[in-house]
Amino acid sequence: MPLLTAVVTGASAGIGREIVVQLVRDRGMTVLATARRLDKLESLAKELAPGNVHVFAGDLADADFRTKLWTHAESLFPDGIDLLVNNAGLGQFAEFAEQDQNVWRSIVDVNLMALMDLSQKAARHMKARKSGQIIQVSSVLGFVGIPYSAVYVATKHAVNGLVKCLRYELRGTGVRVWAACPGRTASEFSDVAMGRPGGSGTDDKGEPTDRVVRMMLKGLDRRAAFLIPSWMGWLFVTLAHWLPGPFEWLMERWSAAYFRKEIEEARKLG
Repeated sequence: MPLLTAVVTGASAGIGREIVVQLVRDRGMTVLATARRLDKLESLAKELAPGNVHVFAGDLADADFRTKLWTHAESLFPDGIDLLVNNAGLGQFAEFAEQDQNVWRSIVDVNLMALMDLSQKAARHMKARKSGQIIQVSSVLGFVGIPYSAVYVATKHAVNGLVKCLRYELRGTGVRVWAACPGRTASEFSDVAMGRPGGSGTDDKGEPTDRVVRMMLKGLDRRAAFLIPSWMGWLFVTLAHWLPGPFEWLMERWSAAYFRKEIEEARKLG
């Protein structure tokens, strides 16, 4: 069946925003976009054809808001929701031993609890109509680890594990669950995770967001469980899998110093 309607979380910026743009512009879909920042959502809706983007602002960490969001989506799309894109995510670069546990809770609530809740709501809805797709926007860090990002990485490993399990449970129901696993992308995520005040809003070390999303959305027409939408991300994961010894040596020698330096620079700006 064609994909006509979608719910996209974390749609105010970065990958989520671009997913909305490409679903509407390239696939002619109608999208319910959600995020905390209403002004950003309204700006996005104005850029696209009238009636193609509906907005519903709120905090996904709030279970009551998630229920209201899904109820609104079902009323907005009475013929059914074809696609859920769980894109919203939080991160913070910090030393695990010193990190505030309230930050842990915020990351887990959005990256995992909200994602599982909406996935469950979507699975029930889609099983009843025998059709639909659920995309979890995970990360290459769902396969490997890096220093100073332990809680974020743990949530992405959990998301990848969830995908593996749900694919078995939903086999034969008409519902497909899969994960897109991008690497570092040119978005505001790194500025926020590093705590950089007044950052540029785009990560100049990341891959272009439009290209990453274009590759991600090709997965809508495939059957893979995991899609890595860049050759750099694919190389990173492949090296970790096939050459674990050299990969571990490289990470131990290089990555800790690299990320420690970035954190220190961000603190100076603060």
